[in-house]
Amino acid sequence: MTYLGASRILATGLLVLLLIEIKIMDTLLLNADGQPLSHVPLSVVTWQVAVRLMFLGKVKVLKSYDEWIVRSQFLEMKVPSIVIMTEQVKWSKTLKYSRNNVYLRDDFTCQLQTSSRCKEAKGKVKLTELTLDHVVPRSHGGKTNWLNVCTSCKTCNSDKGADHLIVPKKKPYKPTYYEILAKRKTLPIHIRDEEWKFYINWPEHLVKVLPQPTGPAS
Repeated sequence: MTYLGASRILATGLLVLLLIEIKIMDTLLLNADGQPLSHVPLSVVTWQVAVRLMFLGKVKVLKSYDEWIVRSQFLEMKVPSIVIMTEQVKWSKTLKYSRNNVYLRDDFTCQLQTSSRCKEAKGKVKLTELTLDHVVPRSHGGKTNWLNVCTSCKTCNSDKGADHLIVPKKKPYKPTYYEILAKRKTLPIHIRDEEWKFYINWPEHLVKVLPQPTGPAS
C-alpha cells in the first residue's frame, strides 16, 4: 500500500463519521483525550476502517470483541470494539446540515400544521410521515439550508405546494452543536458493546446494547 493510498483510507474513514447518521456500526472511535470525536453523529466506524487505522498507526485498540474474529490468509485477530487516536485530532463542532438534524431542531414536529388532522395532533405525526419543506419554495429560488427548511408532515407539505405565503410556526434557524446534542440525548441509542456507555455519557435508560457479533467478521 502506498503512502498516498494509506492517507486516502484515513481521510475516508474519518469522513464516514460525518456522513453516517444514527446507524449501528462496529467500532467506537475516541480522540486521544478519551472522548468521542463526535456525539452528533456518534463517532463510530466499520471494523474494516478501524483495522486500517490500526495498521496505519493512527489508533490503538482499547478493547476488542470477545468472540468476533477477523481471519485472512496471513492474519487472525479479534475485531476492535473501542479504538483511540494516537494523537489528538482537532474536530470541528460545526453542525452538519442534514434531514435528521432539522427534525431534531424542530422536535420532530410539523411546522406548517395546515391540515385538520395535523392541527389536531399539534404537528406530532409518525416519523414516516415527516418530510422537509422549503419556506421559500425552490421554484421561487429558495435554498436548501438551515434558514429556509423546516420539518413538515407530507400532507401539509403537499397542501402548501409552491405557496410561499404559508410560513412555519417557528422561524427556521441554525442551531448550535450543543443544542442538537442535548436533544439527541433525549432519544434512544443502540450500541454494540456495553463498555461504550462509559465513553458516550448517554442516559442509562435510553441505551440499548445489542448482542455482540460472533464468529468470522464479514
